Amino acid sequence: MRKALCFVLLAACSSDPAPRATPPEAVEAPVAEPTEPVEETPPEPRVVRFTTSDGVTIVGELAPAARPEAGAVILVHQLGSSRSEWAPLIERLHASPSITTLAIDMRGHGESTTGTSGEIEFHAFDHEAWAQTQEDVLAAVAFLSSEESGVRPARISAVGSSIGSTAVVAAAAREPRLASFAVISPGRAYHGFDSLTPMLDLGSRGFFAIVSRDETEGVETAQAMARVTGTEAMVVDGTTHGVAVFTAEPATLDRLVAFLRTDLGASAP
Repeated sequence: MRKALCFVLLAACSSDPAPRATPPEAVEAPVAEPTEPVEETPPEPRVVRFTTSDGVTIVGELAPAARPEAGAVILVHQLGSSRSEWAPLIERLHASPSITTLAIDMRGHGESTTGTSGEIEFHAFDHEAWAQTQEDVLAAVAFLSSEESGVRPARISAVGSSIGSTAVVAAAAREPRLASFAVISPGRAYHGFDSLTPMLDLGSRGFFAIVSRDETEGVETAQAMARVTGTEAMVVDGTTHGVAVFTAEPATLDRLVAFLRTDLGASAP
């Protein structure tokens, strides 16, 4: 028995081992070439006209984003100015990924001087007429949401400067399609136009405020608005009023652009 077992073991040890499979040569995966970011080519801006509920023709400049469904921002200037004051912000918002902008001339300003009763001029406005500027913003929202605009914004925001900010706040309280808004140098009641009461209905909206420290009433107003929305106002040193703050304090423009891009889902890569 022992001899038989030894024979088996010897036979196993002396047999040729089974050939091993040769491992395949490693093949290096192709290295992906870095891709350049795709440059967007938004359509050319164009002048647009639409009519408010009370018969005023509002003129604005629509600068569409490269994608029709991109978010949109309505821009409302301060007293005595026009839509041209928003050029620095528009330039920043048209960098890729681009955002649609609609800068309007408020009634009685720029090219928006025709109503149902003829020519209108802001110098002749009483308190009631100033309160009607909210209709300009509401008409702008309706235009952006129409087929005539040629865009289909998934989300709409608005920015107002000085009394333009009051028009934006009042309109937002009536228009749920205004998902967010920002104010620059807001006032408690410019020309009797109440800006704080409408804020009570806007606590759930995205909000951003910019104001110069020496605009005492503006600081109080901006901070009150911020408390309603659970945010903080950006208070900068100086006396600069309205969009001039972009030049005096460039960080304000950076912060506003960041707010709009984040809110509209168009953050720069």
